[in-house]
Parts: sequence; structure tokens; C-alpha cells
Amino acid sequence: MLEKDYVYILETDVSDLDANGYLKPSAYPSLFAKLAEKHLNLLDLNVEKTMTYGLAWALVSISLDITAPVKGCIRLHATTWHSERRGPYFRRELVFQSDVGEILFQGSTFSVLLDIENRSVFRKKETPFYVKPPDPIFAVEASPTNKADYIFTPTDLRTVRNSYIDCLGHVNNTRYGEFAHDALSTEACKSMQYLSHLDMYFSSELRMGNTFLISKAGDPWDPIMEDGTKKRIAVRGVNGQTNKTAFDVVFTFQHPL
Repeated sequence: MLEKDYVYILETDVSDLDANGYLKPSAYPSLFAKLAEKHLNLLDLNVEKTMTYGLAWALVSISLDITAPVKGCIRLHATTWHSERRGPYFRRELVFQSDVGEILFQGSTFSVLLDIENRSVFRKKETPFYVKPPDPIFAVEASPTNKADYIFTPTDLRTVRNSYIDCLGHVNNTRYGEFAHDALSTEACKSMQYLSHLDMYFSSELRMGNTFLISKAGDPWDPIMEDGTKKRIAVRGVNGQTNKTAFDVVFTFQHPL
């Protein structure tokens, strides 16, 4: 069977939903992670396997299109496949459909293999374990790096807490959606049914005890961030110890005319 022939059933629950019953921004990477975990377990490429070689998958970016807003607790039919390897970046596609086959949201992720001991990116051409050849069918336009930049305004200084840390010793990628959601205005939070595209870039690690400065652009609505009926908000987190960008999250809202 091809990778994309496997279909997995996932369900949203109340913790995935905002006050208006729509998926929170953090729910998308969480669902992506659950799907990837199920699939990598099937392929024997999960964390237990890679850790025997001192390696772990580290997510670099997520880009997704939302074609139908998810509201409430529903069942999702999900598929995923390895679509490309370019240098150290492994690209994977993920598609989530309803019970009747309607695509609700779909996206692409880029990951690298992280050397756990020295915290460096694995760059050898051959991996120490088998990875299926890519199937070069792409769900969305995506890049592993953020090619856009905005004029940011600092809004909040936060500190990495115990609950943010995962087994790799850094802030888990699903947390960044929470940080970005926390930074949004009330008006933006009420607009999740209009969220049409979401980009998340994970540029450098946040580790226990780090502080990070949250900054925003485009919120409240800023004409500079508008394109027709599309409105964008960008949220950036900068590590207070290294002064490096830790993450960028860019929301695109497609408002009706």
C-alpha cells in the first residue's frame, strides 16, 4: 500500500474548541501530531525507533489551508504521506476529511532529524533507518522557513514552565499555537470561523527557564496587513536568552465581503 492509502480516524474533543465551539489554533498542530504519531508507529519510524540512533523528529514548520471551519466534536478521516526530501528537510502532507469525504483542512509539514546529544540537525544523505521514497503530491504551498516579515509591537513577556516541556527537553510545538492564540485580541478570537490559512515556523528551541518576548503585527486589524477580504495577524516569540526568533505564527482570515 502507498502511504496515502492508509486512513486514520481521529476525533475532536472539547479541549480542542474555543469559546464559540470552533477549533483553536493549537488544535491543528495537535491533530497533525496525533496523525503523524499513528502513521509513524505503523511505519516503525516513531520516537522509540529513532531514539535508538540518538535521533528524533523535530518539526520545523506547518502550513495549512482551512476550507471548511470545524465546529464541535466531530470525527475526522485523516491521511498522510512523505512527499519530499530536500537537504535536511523531510516534507509530509496531511489531509483531514469529514464523514462524507469533504476536505475540512489540509497542510504540509517540514521536519528534520535532531541529534539529541549535541542538538544539531542530521544532514547525512542516508538515514540509519529506512524511510519510504517520497510521493511528490503536495496539499498546499509551503516552505520550511518564514519568507515574510512584519513590523512587530511587543506585547508580553513569558517564561517557559514545566508543563511546556516534552521528552526532547524543549517546548513542544503544539504549545506555540497556544502562545499565539493567547496574544490575539478579543475581536480576532471571535473570528476563528473565518480562519482560512495558518503558518507556523519553529526557528529555534525554547528550553526550561527561558523567557520569550511575544510581539504582534496586524492586530487589531491593520490595513497594511490586508489583501482584499484577507486579513493577517503575525505573532512572534523571541528567546530572551539568545535573542533568536523561537517561533512565528501567521493567521490569515478570509472575511466575507
